Amino acid sequence: MYAQLCKRLTEEAPNFEPEGKPCTFRLLLLNKCRSEFENRAQATKFYERNDGIPLTTDEEEKRQLAKRKMLGNIKFIGELGKLGILAERVLHQCIQQLLLDSKKKIITEAAEDLECLSQIMCTCGRLLDYDMARGLMDQYFTRMKVLAENSELPRRIRFMLRDVIELRANNWVPRKATTVEGPMPMHQIRDDSDPPARSYTPPSRGGDGVGRSGGGGGLVSSLGMTDYFRPPNKIRPGGFDEIGYGYPSVGGPNQSHISQRYGNGYSGRDGGRDGHHNNNRGNFRGQNFQNHGKNYNHHNNHHNFNNNSVKELGPRLKKLMNDADNTNIEEVQLRPSANSMLFKQTQTKQPMLNTRSSGVLGPPPGRGVNLLNEPISNPPKAHAPLLHKEQPILIKQASQDKNKNARKDKGPNKEEVLKKVQTMMEEYMKNASVDEALSAYREHKIPDKFVTAVLHTILNHALDKSDKERDQVLNFVAALRKENLMTLHQFHDSVKEVVSQMSDKEQEIPKIFSHVANYAARSIILELMTLSDVAELTEGGSYYPLFMLTLQILNKEMGKAEITKLFNDSKINLMSTLPDVDRTKERMSEILEERGLTFLFPLLRIQSALWKQIQADPVPTQFYKWIKETLDPAHQTDSGFINALMTVLLKYISQESTLGEGSDPNLVPDKALQEKEKALLEKYKLVLKAFLHNHLDLQVTAVYSLQVFCYSNNFPKGMLLRWFVNLYDLEVIEEEAFFKWKEDISDDYPGKGKALFQVNQWLMWLAEAESEEEEDGDA
Repeated sequence: MYAQLCKRLTEEAPNFEPEGKPCTFRLLLLNKCRSEFENRAQATKFYERNDGIPLTTDEEEKRQLAKRKMLGNIKFIGELGKLGILAERVLHQCIQQLLLDSKKKIITEAAEDLECLSQIMCTCGRLLDYDMARGLMDQYFTRMKVLAENSELPRRIRFMLRDVIELRANNWVPRKATTVEGPMPMHQIRDDSDPPARSYTPPSRGGDGVGRSGGGGGLVSSLGMTDYFRPPNKIRPGGFDEIGYGYPSVGGPNQSHISQRYGNGYSGRDGGRDGHHNNNRGNFRGQNFQNHGKNYNHHNNHHNFNNNSVKELGPRLKKLMNDADNTNIEEVQLRPSANSMLFKQTQTKQPMLNTRSSGVLGPPPGRGVNLLNEPISNPPKAHAPLLHKEQPILIKQASQDKNKNARKDKGPNKEEVLKKVQTMMEEYMKNASVDEALSAYREHKIPDKFVTAVLHTILNHALDKSDKERDQVLNFVAALRKENLMTLHQFHDSVKEVVSQMSDKEQEIPKIFSHVANYAARSIILELMTLSDVAELTEGGSYYPLFMLTLQILNKEMGKAEITKLFNDSKINLMSTLPDVDRTKERMSEILEERGLTFLFPLLRIQSALWKQIQADPVPTQFYKWIKETLDPAHQTDSGFINALMTVLLKYISQESTLGEGSDPNLVPDKALQEKEKALLEKYKLVLKAFLHNHLDLQVTAVYSLQVFCYSNNFPKGMLLRWFVNLYDLEVIEEEAFFKWKEDISDDYPGKGKALFQVNQWLMWLAEAESEEEEDGDA
């Protein structure tokens, strides 16, 4: 629900960003999600103790609340990904971060990361598990299978991982996809547990009623008619005992008749019992009832009933027994009143409609018959009195014409709308009249909720046709946008649907990638999309080579100068649009050269050229001369060139000294090798200073290049700190550049956390030394 709300806000909230940029709300939302994800462990870390003292109840409750909030945020991030607000690249980064952190952290923190991983996989794993990204998903689940067998992890986490693995093996279909949530309605409980016509049986006292625990079957049970028994609604001449409550009977006109048939021990309910018990009960009824002040024997003398026993009765029965001599017992009503809750529940649960010709509302045949007041040989002739006389409930069948009118009021359904649009597009492709197509579109009065599906149908209509027809389709879409008949967000969603179906239609339309790239390029020219929107669709190498094909078409349509400006303004990381196996500078250089796009990265090939030159002639002066002659002066202050130069020098110097053949990067190099490393760096000091002097930002770029080089080589022991010290001592990098690198936050250069850990103490020393120098200068 909240994710849907955010999606709507991204479409309708006011935008304070420049045209073509994501809306302000979306930027704020993404920043908040990033912050919550990166600080996910801080919520519960406050309640973790190492002193062995257990948490108080209040602290434990707060810890559980913080944990639920953390997992809720993770699920929310997944839901945003499902709605397309978060790019797939971001979801992959989250998953990779959780797997990576779980390897480095202690068991407690790793368990929380793996729980977050399970949550995000359950939420959006199905979305990420498609052909282009299946290689990554296989890697994730291979790692999860290993973790699921790790005995050091809590069992709950291991079983949670196994559930996710099983979910993927079952094609992301949960085992209980149709679980009914919430309490079961009362009428269902009634239907499942009791026959629909079963009457309420009062609770037993002393186990002497029909079907009670006192044993025996009684008249009704002995006849096998338990299901048909219901207690009378009114006290009959037979007395209390006929109600089934286990109280003395006053005797009635029918008692002698039944006693003659079933024996002297018949009690009105327990006529089928034998032995002393029945005799006691028979004597009890025949002799002792009228002596209210005397004790009488009951249930084999286990209970003494006297006047005090009346205290155990309900208020109405107590009053009834006290006034037995003065009250006409036939007038006493024990059934609930018409307006009582009990009566209403009974009527609600068991409405009985008499379908016989008499039209009188009553119980069905064979139910509610007074078996105790009629001889067994006589069939029942009268029905028991009704609880309450009401008019029969008439169920009137709804008019079919009314349903049809209600259906018409809802408007056309999705299939009808798409069918009309398909016919409209066929006419438009024939006459090529945008105005007529717009008029037809307005006449259809397409609901806003179907606009994305309509645009998807329009794009698919010319997907396998010529470039001219595809241009014609996009011209119509641009006209819709101009007339405010659709939004850019709706168009983007329709393009996403087209892109997501490319793999399925590739056999049917072999050149579908080129056709969709044509759509993307023309949409950029018509300002229906931006180059960043296309890059976001292809993030992480998805749908490769769609983005490269789009750049090629744009180059053909716009020319090198215009597309170069467009590409540079968009600030796209081209490397991220390539598959994992191609994400190297050398491979990207080859791809750009194959597609005629090398002008987009004039410095991309400079690194390989620099490496070849330094191997051919390692003399620093010659190397510097070659750079000045080969490289355009405008590029000599570019961060890409500094990155390439620093990387080449690092590679050359380390291979000639500390990282030579046969060296172990996990061990500190010999002192002789360290001295050789410093000497080579000093040899190329002038080359570095020539391009870095008085350029603080370029010096920071050089430090980042050193960080990435160490990261790519698994941080050889002591190398980063040695180079920091040497670059500082040789005055290649200034103090301000080191401090700026420390404070800078960037995701473009991996390994920053581990690098800071290795050089943090030295940086603290540098800060203290600088402050001491300032104090000495002031003195």
